[in-house]
Amino acid sequence: MGKSGLVIVLTAAGALACSSSAPSSPDAGASGGATGSGGAPGSGGNTGTGGATGTGGTTASGGTTGGAGTSGATGGGAGGTGDRGGAGGAGGLGASAGTGGAAGRDGAGGGNGGGNGGGSGGAAAGMPGNVKVFDQIPQFGMYATAEPANYTPPAGVLMWNFGSFFVTRLTEPQQARIGADVTARITYHAQCDNYDRLASAFFITVPKGQVPTTTNPRVELVRFITPFSDYTRGALATRVYPDVDLSTYARALADTSRDVWIGIGGGSNPYDGDPCTNANVTPQFRAIGYKFSLELVSSKVLAPAPGGIASVTLPGIYYVAATKAPVSATFDNPGAALMGRVTVIVSGHGSAAGGVEYRHTEDTVTVNGQQVGTFATQVDCAPYASLSPDGNQGIFRNNTTTANPRNWCPGAAVPPRSFPAMFATGRNTVDLGITPADIPSGSYYSTSITFTAP
Repeated sequence: MGKSGLVIVLTAAGALACSSSAPSSPDAGASGGATGSGGAPGSGGNTGTGGATGTGGTTASGGTTGGAGTSGATGGGAGGTGDRGGAGGAGGLGASAGTGGAAGRDGAGGGNGGGNGGGSGGAAAGMPGNVKVFDQIPQFGMYATAEPANYTPPAGVLMWNFGSFFVTRLTEPQQARIGADVTARITYHAQCDNYDRLASAFFITVPKGQVPTTTNPRVELVRFITPFSDYTRGALATRVYPDVDLSTYARALADTSRDVWIGIGGGSNPYDGDPCTNANVTPQFRAIGYKFSLELVSSKVLAPAPGGIASVTLPGIYYVAATKAPVSATFDNPGAALMGRVTVIVSGHGSAAGGVEYRHTEDTVTVNGQQVGTFATQVDCAPYASLSPDGNQGIFRNNTTTANPRNWCPGAAVPPRSFPAMFATGRNTVDLGITPADIPSGSYYSTSITFTAP
């Protein structure tokens, strides 16, 4: 079956998806639909006030929590449809802005939360282990305009965007199992939509007892692409992705001074002519493109932050569809200088007119004009070819040459890149330089940039 790579766009409501279209020959590169434009990042919120320092191993009393940053619009036009059964699509994650700074652990008191909200209080270190967050959560149609028929989410799970995103709160016992080496283990369960679609896991922090909405600021944890598969493919109907390192966010996820909600989604697009068409399945089965499971895996105890400093998470931009390079993010740090890490997730989308989906780049990360790191986006998709029995195998060939370069693969995650960085007091700017820097019309680099400390 000749198919190709996905295209995503952003919508302010928080739907994320992609469109695919078939290449003209089995060995040709894939082609995709046109994409919409990205929106602006959100602005920073207030700094939380410091709390008192507790004794070792017990929970410290917390200071007041700073407010979250305001939500930035992340709109965009619809993506192009694919050439098979309306398999193209639009999508994108929701509004961008800052979240509250995370608290310390083992009795560390409150402190400067940073420009996007202050964290306070702390959590005693627990025993690291595995936390099952979602178990085969369905992905309904990205174009749906009504809630799925005859479906109720599991207890404690919120369903957003008509079944394309789901969120659930980590309980305090679950947070106690977050370790210093926490990773995300994602499993894809194929069903009716057998195209490569973009999906993401993220987290949201809110004051204790508050229920988040689709407009709350989000921090991207993992970005991944589904393989070309379907429910009839036996062992290939299940894909367990390699664990993705989330240690940069360990203290934020373990912070019990605020509620932490984990989300996953992107939506699917079951289409006329897909593997469930005329397959004697129920309408309820037919409505689900695929399902996701998510587990947080830890084995090392999360030690207190150096000096008992409260953890800070500052999202600069979130899922912005950048059409110009360099891609910039600004951060406000009203407190003292912070030593932490800048984390970037970026993937190129758009195949028309030499689009950036078929390009690998050399990228540079600078903070306030000083280079802090570099990375290359070249990937070899050959190891993932066998995971996509329904896809065009030409996608997975010659990716490290000029014949068919790529910067992401169906059936794989997009790796986050993290670098040590110092943030000064006040305004800080992070720039992602991309070489080659030209971005053809209809293409963009979907980009998230976050700062965490310590």
